[in-house]
Amino acid sequence: MSDAQVPTPPNRRCSVTGWLTGTALTALLALVMAVPMIWSNAAIAQSSSIDATGIKTRNVGVSRARAAPLPRSESDQTLVDRWPLYRTERAQEAFNDAMATLAATAGPAPTPATFAACPRLECALRLPAIAGDGWIPAGRLWSSPTEYVLVVHSPRLRSGQSYRRRTVMDMKVFVYHEFLNSSRNTDVFDTISSHKGYVFVPLYMGKQETDAKGHHFVTVVQVAPVDVVSIHASNYGSAGPGIEVAKNSSDALEPLQATAGALIGTMVKSTIPRLRVVNHHGNEGLPMLASYEQRLAAVSARPTSNKVLALPFVAAAPQRMAAVTDPLENLITRRGLSPRIPVAQRGFLPPAATLVARTSADTQPVLLEPPKLEPRPTGAPTLLEPARAAPRPWHRFNQPS
Repeated sequence: MSDAQVPTPPNRRCSVTGWLTGTALTALLALVMAVPMIWSNAAIAQSSSIDATGIKTRNVGVSRARAAPLPRSESDQTLVDRWPLYRTERAQEAFNDAMATLAATAGPAPTPATFAACPRLECALRLPAIAGDGWIPAGRLWSSPTEYVLVVHSPRLRSGQSYRRRTVMDMKVFVYHEFLNSSRNTDVFDTISSHKGYVFVPLYMGKQETDAKGHHFVTVVQVAPVDVVSIHASNYGSAGPGIEVAKNSSDALEPLQATAGALIGTMVKSTIPRLRVVNHHGNEGLPMLASYEQRLAAVSARPTSNKVLALPFVAAAPQRMAAVTDPLENLITRRGLSPRIPVAQRGFLPPAATLVARTSADTQPVLLEPPKLEPRPTGAPTLLEPARAAPRPWHRFNQPS
């Protein structure tokens, strides 16, 4: 009998089986323990790849299916790969431009001594000058040791395309607007995306935000030269630039918004002195106009002095903006959501019963008033006229010859 035909002893067979079983169990256990490590490494690799991506290209050219369908503020956007995903490519580009400007201008804040001689900015100011091409320099304009205005360039047109521009003699007004939206979505980047064709303004202002270092700022996005031809204030013939402020009629004008609006209005007025600074109509833009005029009155009331305050300004270098890769948490602190307006209280619907929550603990809605139903008519239905048989269509082939 050959060696291949010699039967394996029972005790040897059991030891081989046990060895194989133990080896398999060890390998399986090692595989199970390795799965979380693999997932963790994959997540770390994905995070590293996201952080390595330039800010200006994040979530650009991707599907918008996961975007928030009804956002209500800048912080109501869906985070995809730890970065906000906007509903439109245009809004995404504008947001990325703002974050790239924020990252490219990061640095130490000015000291309180810088502003000591000019409390509340009620003095003559030296501000960045609007260039001959109609653009305000992009960068970070400090208004106090803890606050600044972030001026962002996000052009409507692609590189190489030209804008229709007005002459100085064609311009008469600088208009403060408010973006009124019944859904409360005053997101400045969504607003930019919603203005298409010739209906737009060259400047858009967001709400007050907080950066990762705890400083407060307001974003002002310029999408076209200040002297661009556009339609935005028909009551003034749209004869001049305007700025859209992220504010509903029920919202109070935020203090830093007021400061930013006054500074932008001063820049535009200094470049084109013949402009009259106005609000759009009624109460729209009126708080911003009042803030601008209040500062002018305070400056005029100060004793005559040669003291001029040059506000600290950090320009955003294009090369630096193209290279920044900071994650979102290193840039801003996301603010809370604005409260919802009940559908029945929106301007485009008639008043109806309102649902409210009793307390924060009891979130079940309570009907304030019962629904009112139309009374059902009494009595038997009345036939208006006797029933008639429907005429049969006469086919042309059935006509007598």
